Amino acid sequence: MTVLPSLVTVADLAARLGRTLTPTQELQAQALLDDASSVVRAYVRLDITRATTTDTFTMRRADPLLHRCGGVVTLPQRPVVDIASVSVNGTAMTDWWQDDNEILVRAWAWDQPPAAHRPPQVTVTYTHGWDPVPGDIQAIVMQAANRVLVNPSGIRSETVGGESVTYLIPAVGEYLGALLSNTEKKVLDRYRRTAASVRLRGC
Repeated sequence: MTVLPSLVTVADLAARLGRTLTPTQELQAQALLDDASSVVRAYVRLDITRATTTDTFTMRRADPLLHRCGGVVTLPQRPVVDIASVSVNGTAMTDWWQDDNEILVRAWAWDQPPAAHRPPQVTVTYTHGWDPVPGDIQAIVMQAANRVLVNPSGIRSETVGGESVTYLIPAVGEYLGALLSNTEKKVLDRYRRTAASVRLRGC
């Protein structure tokens, strides 16, 4: 399984905080940025960072009202930057075109039963993601990591009637830590993938 890099570097976080981190703080910051990056990726259902991937998908029949082609595959990672190769059932194909994050195979003879129960398998090598990572995504990752870095226990203190009172949750609700607030989710919704392709294997 490929380990994806953090969406923000420790140097970026230190620059945003305007201070120099100690070696111990750098290790903690890296772990928190890794956690926050994983949380953001899980929410938007995308790798986000630029990469080239080879995956195999199950072709689906095209909607004749929308596409005049033999079959369609939807690539799960966005944005699609480049498609290097497409093969169907192990045979390289050139008779295809791209429509956003979909690959449309111009002509394909679908098998009749019982072979029809084994739909064509499409292997695609494509480049996807952003370079650089969008600034609003980076801002949310840094914000989520910084919540834990500056206040790891989620402690909030205030003085009431001359006495100091300490809470383990903020006034607005439960302690989020590296998780996302509703406001952060709304910002990320513009990137979020709402539908998934069937991915069989990665190379």
